[in-house]
Amino acid sequence: MVKMYVRRSRMLVAALTLTVWCLFAAGCAVNSASVVQADYKQIVIATGSPYELGLVDELAKAFQKKHGGVIRCIKTPTGPGLDLGRHGLTHITMGHERAATARFAKEGYAARRTDLMHNFTVVVGPAGDPAKIEGLTSIKEVQKRIYEAKAPYLSRGDGGGMDILERKTWKDLGVTAEGQSWYQVSKKFMLASLLDADKNGQYHMLDSSTWALHKSKTKGLKLLVKGPPNEYEMCLVNTEKHPHLKYNQDLAEKFYDFLIGEEGQKIIAEFGIKQYGEPIYYPTVIKFSK
Repeated sequence: MVKMYVRRSRMLVAALTLTVWCLFAAGCAVNSASVVQADYKQIVIATGSPYELGLVDELAKAFQKKHGGVIRCIKTPTGPGLDLGRHGLTHITMGHERAATARFAKEGYAARRTDLMHNFTVVVGPAGDPAKIEGLTSIKEVQKRIYEAKAPYLSRGDGGGMDILERKTWKDLGVTAEGQSWYQVSKKFMLASLLDADKNGQYHMLDSSTWALHKSKTKGLKLLVKGPPNEYEMCLVNTEKHPHLKYNQDLAEKFYDFLIGEEGQKIIAEFGIKQYGEPIYYPTVIKFSK
């Protein structure tokens, strides 16, 4: 699977246009029409943690055994991923910021939209817990106490669902955190940000999936807060907005249906349990008994 990483910048989204068009045009250089059809049966997905943590690869392997084709992934936070959909640079978006996804659908960019799965918002921090947040469940109260304590905090600042939630919470509190000495922004993805927070003894908000897979890599951080669920939604980008996506839309539709069908949902439910001893994601469409 091919991946690319997009941060928040619109310039990076624009810069990716040529690269992704090359993915769409990859089969055009071969001579035989039948070979073109075989080689160019590929789609692009835009998502973040589900790719970084390996779930998309697991789903793609199972799907490809039945349907063939190639599933390519642009690793990106939710907001930039939706922008890729707006620009016709991906067939499917997958993210966990409901309001942003709702805007995407209202603008007509989603031919189909569905709930897919969830994990949880968690906050980790130094074991000494200077802000006294351990055991809280309200993210608003967590950030209020961190602000009052002026405790070191690391934000991703990448436009992803977690970053959108954090910025909204600061706004609701009437707090301008950015620029203050206790508040830093990594501009990195989840794992890299987690490791930075561990190195610097900072509080950090991330998803439960990233923590479950990578907590063993940290030395000084502790899970302090388990907050609300991050509800992942999936959109099939509307080919009426971007006719060039019609070429492999049948494969995109099959993959979309596979993910919300019994086999895809079972893969989501079982992903990571054998290795890490706990679910990494929780399927939403079909429930499975533990």
